[in-house]
Amino acid sequence: MKKIFFLLLFSYFPLHVCAADYFDRYKADKINASVYVIHGPLELPSAKNRGFMNNPAFIIAAKSVVVIDPGSSHETGSMVLREIKKITPKPVSHIFNTHIHGDHWLANEIIQQQYPEVEIIADPRMIKKARAGAAQSWIDTLIAMTEGATKGTRIAYPVKAVSNAEQLEIAGLRFNIHATDLAHSGTDIMIEYVQGSTFFTGDNAAYLRISRMDEGSFRDSIKALDKAISTQSKYYVPGHGQTGDVKIVKLQREYLNTLYTQVKKSYEEGLEDFEMKPAIRAALIKFKNWSGFEDELGKHISLARLEIEAAEFE
Repeated sequence: MKKIFFLLLFSYFPLHVCAADYFDRYKADKINASVYVIHGPLELPSAKNRGFMNNPAFIIAAKSVVVIDPGSSHETGSMVLREIKKITPKPVSHIFNTHIHGDHWLANEIIQQQYPEVEIIADPRMIKKARAGAAQSWIDTLIAMTEGATKGTRIAYPVKAVSNAEQLEIAGLRFNIHATDLAHSGTDIMIEYVQGSTFFTGDNAAYLRISRMDEGSFRDSIKALDKAISTQSKYYVPGHGQTGDVKIVKLQREYLNTLYTQVKKSYEEGLEDFEMKPAIRAALIKFKNWSGFEDELGKHISLARLEIEAAEFE
């Protein structure tokens, strides 16, 4: 009996320590006087990364903290709270969720536990979709992808709806909301923090990572990036990858525009998807080392072709 007890004990503690050790390696990077970003890994959610892959960010205001996309799980949210508390004792008053994909927002709940009055903000399409079952679907998907590492994460839905061109003053700070139709997921907002000249793109832009486009539109994503570029912000925080200047948004636009333009040209020449791929891959060769390039390229070609075919009937 004693032997069984010790086996159970040692089988539990390595997992517990592994989780703590994994998240301890991530620290909040100071972007400017008030903005911090925890830059996550670029690979897909897995048992190894415990579902963490996005860029949780926070802004220190006069009396509180505003969080953007706190991450995928209770563990990720705990990491975000830990990093905030290293910098300030101020409470979290607001959370922005940029879109429906669960790796960005399912950590809402752990922050809400600590700060029950927190206001969670998102596009109305995201709120509707989350409540219609997408939230639970993402919970289940992440549990499967991480082999149970995210189990225990609960849903805290956004409640305040914001849409394109809205101007908000929250926590004494000014934010402009930018959105375009489908863009990356059909539920996206981008957030411009005016005083900090910082632009949060959500997954409309990534750096060194090729994002999935299964629910989005190439044309609308390009329009979204044009909006982001037009703000002439000093700092751009992508959904994945390192924060930088406008160059990272222009790179994302180059990828999407090159792919869509090349697919349209090949489609007009009567080529099938598989026939297009070699030439399009060559045109995008500068992106070949980006995470997800080989996995997503074929799908992107097929999705762009479907979008081009649909445009003929508009």
